[in-house]
Amino acid sequence: MVRAGGSAAASARRLLRGAAALRPGVTRETLRATTCVSYASAAVLVLLGLAVEPSSSWRSDPQGVLALGALAVALAVALLGRRMPPWSYNATMVAGTAAIAAGVALSAGTGRAPSLAWLFAIAVVEAVYFFPLPVACLHVALVLSALVASAAGAVGVGFADLVLVGGSLLVVAVLVHLVTAASAAAGVDLLTGLLDRAGTTRRMARAVALESARLDGLVLALVGLDGFARVNEVRGHAEGDALLRATAQRWRARLPEDVLLGRWSGDQFAVLVRGCTDQAWDLVQELRCDLPGGLRCSAGVAVLELGDELEDLVDHAEGALAAAKRDGGGEVRLWALGTPTTRGLLQALERGDVHVHYQPVVDLRTGTTTGAEALVRWTREDGSTVMPGDFLPQAEASGAVVQLGRHVVERACADAASWPVLPGRAALTVAVNASGPELAEADYATWVVAALHRAGLPGERLVVEVVEGVLDERSPVVAGNLHALRAAGVRIAVDDFGTGWSSMARLGQLPLDLLKVDRSFVAAVEPGREAPVCAGVIALAHALDLTIVAEGVETAHQAAWLAAQGCEEGQGWWWAPALPTGAFVARLEQEATGARADA
Repeated sequence: MVRAGGSAAASARRLLRGAAALRPGVTRETLRATTCVSYASAAVLVLLGLAVEPSSSWRSDPQGVLALGALAVALAVALLGRRMPPWSYNATMVAGTAAIAAGVALSAGTGRAPSLAWLFAIAVVEAVYFFPLPVACLHVALVLSALVASAAGAVGVGFADLVLVGGSLLVVAVLVHLVTAASAAAGVDLLTGLLDRAGTTRRMARAVALESARLDGLVLALVGLDGFARVNEVRGHAEGDALLRATAQRWRARLPEDVLLGRWSGDQFAVLVRGCTDQAWDLVQELRCDLPGGLRCSAGVAVLELGDELEDLVDHAEGALAAAKRDGGGEVRLWALGTPTTRGLLQALERGDVHVHYQPVVDLRTGTTTGAEALVRWTREDGSTVMPGDFLPQAEASGAVVQLGRHVVERACADAASWPVLPGRAALTVAVNASGPELAEADYATWVVAALHRAGLPGERLVVEVVEGVLDERSPVVAGNLHALRAAGVRIAVDDFGTGWSSMARLGQLPLDLLKVDRSFVAAVEPGREAPVCAGVIALAHALDLTIVAEGVETAHQAAWLAAQGCEEGQGWWWAPALPTGAFVARLEQEATGARADA
């Protein structure tokens, strides 16, 4: 019984997540526009029907009132739809179905019920096209139930009519599903009209297979739009979508027909050129000069070497693109041996070459260590170290950050559980960073809690740090993970606060415990200079009743100034860099010895 109940609960959670999602390739702007058109067209059809019938008046007929209501809904969605979350369109679907059912029921004695019942087809098409299949099936079932409930017994409607209309609606649903599935299988990106990632990958795989026989040369360039996330934040997703479409149209018109152009990810495009590196380089430079709306881009270029497979080519191009963006963007980089890649990172994880170091977090009032932040370090086989800034952006873009993050959580929980508890002090906490892709995983919180149990670490000793930008994504999955972690005793921190653009309104809505002041604000704290921004952030955190941790503390003056402002904790090179767990424990013991000597 417990297992069955758990399975039912899991199914319910999956269904709720589906209700908050859209079918792959569907944009919120398309959904908004289609919902407006659906409501408006149904209303206009009803009003036209009433207008051509001499015995009816749209002013007095209940169907006319419903039609005017539908027009009002269409106008409201047109004006407010950009701020409506995806799940709310399920409500507009249900409302539309209910309105059609009401119209059919109200016309039961007039003979118009069979004609009005065909309006249910609009709801069926929209449900199947826009929503994941399980949610779409629920909407179709609701439509069929509404059809039977509203039309059964109406004048001119017999059982055969219900079978005909209901069966036709089912056929429409199946056909729409088959067409959308075929479109997805064809690998076409609905927004830009280019091949999507799956379609582009298939074409590239064929090109790589042919290259082994032709040896003409094959070059892949991955081109990413710089700062595109901010475009969506400032200008809105509709403007962002328009810029992506314009970029695709311009580049497709500029490139030769034998060059493959595809949409690789949200703001990245793939360009596959058969020929030499110089040809690809020149084409990329042309694309960089032909961008709409003041955009700029970075690019990573990789050549298919003898013995390489498609995965190698993609990995190298992604590594080169990450290097170009890391250097400030607006650049083109050719992959070179030694450039960090996603595949190299995953292989390092398997070999055990990715380690977790710990930077102490210190109580600014007492100077004692209260915890540590877990920071990842990648040590290559030759002994050189790859710093996080050189591989984390690419890991996030490729999704490898999920596997990396789980490794860090597992290691950090196990290490923290083994740290000694010093006399007269509370047990130390350990903080781990959670990226957007990790928090978007439905089982993230479940997995973290399981890691705590495996290590025997109480939830109260773990802090999960979330970058500010993630808080404004308004994803029910992200919010659900944060609430589940909080319920397990885990504390939630806003990392690098002040570097984002729009999370202020969300601070009071999410289960937050700590606010970490970004190092750029702390760096402004110097003798003889005021630091109003840093002081303002600290005051804001106090107003929200959040514990404050200052990052990047490098001088005694900064530590003293922060303590005077009421900042509770700090971390930075003033106390220690990130240390291997053995060195971190040795520092703790030395700190305890010094405290006993002072006593």
